[in-house]
Amino acid sequence: MATDKLTTVTGKQLYRILPEVYRTRDSEETGGQEDLARFLDACGELLDRIRATLDQRLADSFPDNPPAGLTCQPWLIPYFAQLLDVRLVSPDEKGRRDEVANAVAWRQRKGTLTVIEQIAEAVGQMEAEVREGWRRTAVSPRIGMPRLPAGALGEEAAFDDFQQHPLWAARHPDLPTATVDFRYPTRAMELSVAAGEFPSNPAAKLTKFAGTSVWWRQVNPHGAPCFPGSFDDVSRRTVDLRTPDWQQGHIHPKRVILHAPPPLGFFSPGLFPVHKGGDMILDGEEEHRLEDLIIDGTLTVKAGTLRLRRCAIRALDVSIPAAALDDPVVKAEECLFEKMAVPGLVRLEYCTVLGNCEAGRLQASDCLFAGKLKLSPGLEKYPHCIRFSRIPPGVLTTLLTHRNTTERPVFYTFEFDEGGEVVRRTARFGESGCAVLHPATPETIRFGAEDGGEMGAHHGWRYSLLLSAVLDKLKEFLPVGMEAVIVPDLRLHRLPISPCDTD
Repeated sequence: MATDKLTTVTGKQLYRILPEVYRTRDSEETGGQEDLARFLDACGELLDRIRATLDQRLADSFPDNPPAGLTCQPWLIPYFAQLLDVRLVSPDEKGRRDEVANAVAWRQRKGTLTVIEQIAEAVGQMEAEVREGWRRTAVSPRIGMPRLPAGALGEEAAFDDFQQHPLWAARHPDLPTATVDFRYPTRAMELSVAAGEFPSNPAAKLTKFAGTSVWWRQVNPHGAPCFPGSFDDVSRRTVDLRTPDWQQGHIHPKRVILHAPPPLGFFSPGLFPVHKGGDMILDGEEEHRLEDLIIDGTLTVKAGTLRLRRCAIRALDVSIPAAALDDPVVKAEECLFEKMAVPGLVRLEYCTVLGNCEAGRLQASDCLFAGKLKLSPGLEKYPHCIRFSRIPPGVLTTLLTHRNTTERPVFYTFEFDEGGEVVRRTARFGESGCAVLHPATPETIRFGAEDGGEMGAHHGWRYSLLLSAVLDKLKEFLPVGMEAVIVPDLRLHRLPISPCDTD
């Protein structure tokens, strides 16, 4: 019996270490019946299970996120957390593992910028660039205050050698300048670093831009910011005493600013496959199932039923007559639609409809209807039922509702190149970031789902809960009186400029 016919790993190993004489006698080619091979394969099944159990027992001893191999079972994480006195806040399993695995290291470095950035990236599962509010606050320079050497701040030694020259003295990197120097722009610039090496510049930072890790540094720190409010805006300003949120209250000595890239949602590059050909027609009488798919066209259902999970569909058109309203024609979970028209019963859970939604009978839970909701008048026997969802105001029909809201959602705006001009607008269907909720969205939508998460198609991504978890976790690791604020930053989706002469 050839080893490729054996079904177990250990059975193959046992068969290979047998002397050749026994394998030859057992082979069918020499008149054997392969009884020995089948016996070893049966033994291998039990030994494989024992080996798998031992491997899992070993993995259960370590609550971290290994780069490869088994991880501990999720139900063990709270026990590890209790053992190390860790308060778990991340809604993501990987984030909870990092909370436990890094608990001791974070406590040893409590209050440092490194820990703040590590917590944001581990708990929030996002890239973050940290800025200290006191460094952005304008202060009066003190006469005789010694300055750090320019080389220690990543700049040329000429700033120290020519400090008597007014043009060089005004640009010294350690000078607490409040007025920006409009002669020079300030922004992030990529550093030329060979793969696997570290830059020699002490001001170099490693950040992930659009999924690519890049070494960069700030050039002309006293210059005019190219992108005000972004992570590479280091200009000093007067103290902002307003309550901090995503757009205000950042410039304050008691603030820590975390710049984070807006999530891209369904249309992250390479996340889900896109149906080729645009439109799709389903005309079979069976149950049609689609999962993890993007259809940038019209999905037409002429017969059968439709089951969707984690799909993004531009238009859903069901042409089946509404003969019965007891069984759903369409069931969708965690899906994004631009518009839909279903004459029969449609059941939605964690879905977002950007445009018009027409339904003969609608059952929706934890959904977000951003456009018009056109429902049939309904009957007492077949009422519409919507719960824990955002519905447009003025929906008049036979409707059963529970804990819904009519407040308007706010979606992220992105930058797009249209006709040679950069335009900032809300992402449309098919564009990265479409239908992702902005922090300015009312909390009744961001945390209005039945389980406390956000309504709509991105409920499973837990974007709002992750941001809230980061702020909650940082309260334990910031100095007394310090407050963290997360700022969405589009610049983290674009690479810094290439190295150039900055003199």
